[in-house]
Amino acid sequence: MTSSVWSVNDWDPLEEIILGTALGLGVPPVDVSVRHFFEPPEGAELEKVDTAVLQRVVDETEEDFAELTHILTAANVRVRRPDPLPYGQRFAALGWESAAMHALMPRDCLLVVEDKIIEAPMAMRARFFEVAPFRKLLGEYFDAGAHWLSAPKPLLPDETYVYRPGESVVAELEPLFDAANMLRCGADIFYNVSNSGNRRGAHWLRRVLGERFRLHEISLCSDHLGTTLVALRPGLLLANSERLSPDSIPEPLRSWKTIWVDRPEDDGFAFEWPRASVWVGMNVLSIGPDQVVVPSNQMALIRQLEAAGMTVVPARLRHGRTFGGGFHCCSLDVRRRGGDVVSYL
Repeated sequence: MTSSVWSVNDWDPLEEIILGTALGLGVPPVDVSVRHFFEPPEGAELEKVDTAVLQRVVDETEEDFAELTHILTAANVRVRRPDPLPYGQRFAALGWESAAMHALMPRDCLLVVEDKIIEAPMAMRARFFEVAPFRKLLGEYFDAGAHWLSAPKPLLPDETYVYRPGESVVAELEPLFDAANMLRCGADIFYNVSNSGNRRGAHWLRRVLGERFRLHEISLCSDHLGTTLVALRPGLLLANSERLSPDSIPEPLRSWKTIWVDRPEDDGFAFEWPRASVWVGMNVLSIGPDQVVVPSNQMALIRQLEAAGMTVVPARLRHGRTFGGGFHCCSLDVRRRGGDVVSYL
């Protein structure tokens, strides 16, 4: 059976995508796992988000996603959406409890490699059931020939969340990773060891994917790669100038041309503290190797991309720092038009 799922990089021509939803967006309790991932300010557990503010963020994000859907549909991309998440859904596991955060970011909880779609073993307790709103779509893709896999469901005891000065890690008790820890470049996948992914998770993924893929363990930033290093197409990178230098680009990618992004424009945030830095402004989504969706307020980045020969499609995204994700985070390319897995290095 030919699968309806196929994607091995972030630049082949896009044909089908899952776009998250802000419906049901909530603010989970600040527990040890939230502190480990977000590193929030002192007193963050006392945050009170006004219901009117929360509703405005949801409404405006859904407006922005409607605009993005129009852009993608006009580019002949099929856009799929998850089921809405019931607001404030609580759950408990062995020794802890939390509340669901959102269904905004399929990029974090699902990894697509070839015709496989893999549920990630996420390290934040509030995200334990984050894949649930996408399950209907996963069943559809499975029925259409995709391989639907899930990493071992983690237990996430307190001992998971370790701190070492100058280093962001999670303990090696069980395989852990967010799918957004990956930079997919065909036969080569770069895996960021960080506070949202450990080496045991890399070992699990390496064994599942097999010898056709090379998994490179790197450590470039404290969590996901999309605000630090982006592969726009073979031979062209987008890099965070505050976090990286030419010497810290992963060695196999150093021969690629790099667009160095200076500090992006700050959108601000609607809650008491932001869930993302200003660098969420470089979290772009490629429609194809020469066409990319970029937040419309990031004019300096737009000029840099155009100078590199890219066609830029500006789109509004008002609350990326509020909920912690950009266009790449909030979407998952399910199918890109491409052939066999090849090495671009």
